[in-house]
Amino acid sequence: MDNSTTPKPFDEDEQIESTSAFNDDNLNPIEETDASKRTIILAMTGVVILGTCVLFALAFLWFQPNENTLFAKYFPSPTYTRVPTSIPAPTTTPAPNLTATQSAWIKPDQSPILGSIDDTQKAVESGMGYLETFAYRLPDMPEVNQPGDIYIYEVQLDQTEPAIWSYGWCATTQVILEENFTHLQLDFIINEESKLLEHLFVQDVRREDGSTCREYTVVVNQWAQGQHQLEVRVTFTEPTDDGWNLYPAGTHTFKYIVTVN
Repeated sequence: MDNSTTPKPFDEDEQIESTSAFNDDNLNPIEETDASKRTIILAMTGVVILGTCVLFALAFLWFQPNENTLFAKYFPSPTYTRVPTSIPAPTTTPAPNLTATQSAWIKPDQSPILGSIDDTQKAVESGMGYLETFAYRLPDMPEVNQPGDIYIYEVQLDQTEPAIWSYGWCATTQVILEENFTHLQLDFIINEESKLLEHLFVQDVRREDGSTCREYTVVVNQWAQGQHQLEVRVTFTEPTDDGWNLYPAGTHTFKYIVTVN
């Protein structure tokens, strides 16, 4: 008796179905992976395009020449505020002629009291203030004085406030300075009364640049109440060259209107 098993006949259709089923099971994960990659690529492309559009829009708003753009409206620049770095100088005002108020002057009953030459020298050496330092209004000063010019200083002081009243002239050398004073005349006048130059302290000062100045000074020790007019009249009897500029012949005046409380 033969115990071997009789082989089953080969079924071709069954083999094909089995192979097809095997192939279907292996392809599905690959297709899913490809789909995911395509989705990611599309999403990234969209983000890049959107970002590019946003950048172009911002650039358009930023570089608009009109200051009233949307960007300027919603993102305004701060306003710069200037802060002064120093105390401004007194106001300078051209005053070639007397104003109506200055012309309507009432002469005080008493003139200021002047100090002696010794008093003036001590005042200068102590560093006492000059009238110009008390002025609240200063004149414009040209480079070359012209005949007929009047330079007005307006000053306000207390009765007990002493001050130095002076005039100085400079030249490039001592020789030129001496020559200039041969045709330069000075008049110091207080409330229409002339004061002798012999009562003034006179000194020559040599400056760092080598030039020399001659200064006439007198100290005013006390002021009477009211408005006082102090004048220095400078007269060139002929054209005068100080080594820097040529000054025409004629008279110009430095006028101090001092109001005393």
